[in-house]
Amino acid sequence: LERLLSIQHLKSLGMGLEEIARALDDPGFDAGEALARHAALVEGRIAAEQDLLDRLRRLQAASGSWEEVLDTIALTERLRHPDAWVRFRAALDSPTSAPLDELLETLRYEPAPGVREVLTWAIVQHGAPALDAVVVGLADPDPEVRHQMAHVAGKMADPRAVPGLVGLLADEPEVAAKAAFSLGQIGGPDAIAALVGSLGVGGSVLRATIVTALGGLGALAVEPLLGRLGARSAAVRADAAEALGALGDPRAVPGLAGLLADTEEDVRITALMSLGAIGGDAAARAIGGVTGTPGRTGALARRLAAT
Repeated sequence: LERLLSIQHLKSLGMGLEEIARALDDPGFDAGEALARHAALVEGRIAAEQDLLDRLRRLQAASGSWEEVLDTIALTERLRHPDAWVRFRAALDSPTSAPLDELLETLRYEPAPGVREVLTWAIVQHGAPALDAVVVGLADPDPEVRHQMAHVAGKMADPRAVPGLVGLLADEPEVAAKAAFSLGQIGGPDAIAALVGSLGVGGSVLRATIVTALGGLGALAVEPLLGRLGARSAAVRADAAEALGALGDPRAVPGLAGLLADTEEDVRITALMSLGAIGGDAAARAIGGVTGTPGRTGALARRLAAT
């Protein structure tokens, strides 16, 4: 009776009869290892059941009749198909028919860049509900998901995503660069303020992305950038000067001309390049004033003046 009771207890843990026999008869049987193995199996079953539950909930939210349920199942199966071309066509052909949660979940694990891009486009078609989900995704524990959600947010170009993207500027380098790029796509005062405040910070890729983003934001970015030409950091001064050159606004000429006497040669060189990019009489006079300067600064100024 005691052995039968022990067998019953071990069966309740999911152990088979053969393993139970070894557990009861083999003095060297490792109980801890067996329990760990069964715990892993149970965790796998729980994850599978949770996945099924999530899928049922998505179908419940997206469907009305059984015909709609079957159509949605067929579409989601195509989104999970092993062939990338099938997944691509599924997202492209039915962007708003596919449940938003299914699209987001597929995007989360999609390995093919082309499929990720069309999934991004399909998510954007869902409008405001998609934005809410994307903003939540910006805080996902997985950096790859944060990177992808930042990409989607940029495509949506909705100012409501700006606070979440600003929080990613201090993230891992690739995530931070993608957030900066997306802020440039969205634009507006808050995005400009965040990008200008991040000038000179991080590695070369992030700095270049911030400069490029600001260079595409037009007249609204000029005044904030001019205010950074006097920053204590040479990296900030140089990046602000480069962004002003990309904007090509004549209002930046006096500030850039002032940097031609900067203590850092890299800042002087960047200011010269930006003045050359802006052009005009005022920029030419500023460049001509330093053609006699020794070193790289004078050499570049003479070359710019000659052109």
